[in-house]
Amino acid sequence: MRNNLLEYCPQTTWEFHREGEEDVLYEFRSAGCRGQAAGIQEHEIGRITQGPDGPVRIAYATKPEMTPEIRSRWLNLLGSEVGTARGFPIQNLTGVARKPSSPAPEAPTAERQIARWLQEATDALKQQEDLLAELDRLGQEAQADARAYSQKAPNEAGTSVISLHRGRGDGSPGEATTEFKTTDTLVWAILPVGSLPANAQVEMLWYYEGGEAGGEQLIRKFDFPWDPLADTVQGFLSFSQPYTGRYRVEVQVNGEKIGIGRFTIR
Repeated sequence: MRNNLLEYCPQTTWEFHREGEEDVLYEFRSAGCRGQAAGIQEHEIGRITQGPDGPVRIAYATKPEMTPEIRSRWLNLLGSEVGTARGFPIQNLTGVARKPSSPAPEAPTAERQIARWLQEATDALKQQEDLLAELDRLGQEAQADARAYSQKAPNEAGTSVISLHRGRGDGSPGEATTEFKTTDTLVWAILPVGSLPANAQVEMLWYYEGGEAGGEQLIRKFDFPWDPLADTVQGFLSFSQPYTGRYRVEVQVNGEKIGIGRFTIR
């Protein structure tokens, strides 16, 4: 088959992915050999193996060339060892035909068997694609919900929005964000407050509002001795292994809430 094709179309590229006396997995791309312009005009992946009644050939071909995704899928389906899928169950066609000692029901033809396996493989791939699409949709919805939650304006009168930042490797505040990951072990909160009385009692309270660890709970509370020369309240929350979910941070001055920030950890 290869020799005939190369003689007819010398520009053909042929590759063996598996080559044995009774099992061959091949791939070829023919180019410009049928009165058409130069370029890949036919792309085929096929397998020839020994069945109970003789050689069996299964192939998938496209005109012109397969996309990388389709190529990888069919290499997997037809049993290529370069793929990561379980592989097409063509081994069921191999072996020596047995002669039953008593009449047995008529077995399906090799063609029907192959068609059934191909349909089962196609259905399984479709189910996998549907599942991945649903997971992607749910992930996008979760991200949209997290952004909406984090950007929600505080409804408390007279409060300001606290700026939240991902901690750098040296411990300083870095990128401003409201969406953190479980690998982020340092969250900075920064709130400009202007001038405050010299004896002001400043507190920063960190709340876990809900998610993996359950419902709302106060997880940290910090008291700040106020420096009259300062104009910003800033502090950080450190984690060893943060829980995923929704969080809130508040700044209070003399018991009155003046700032609030919300963020999520995913």
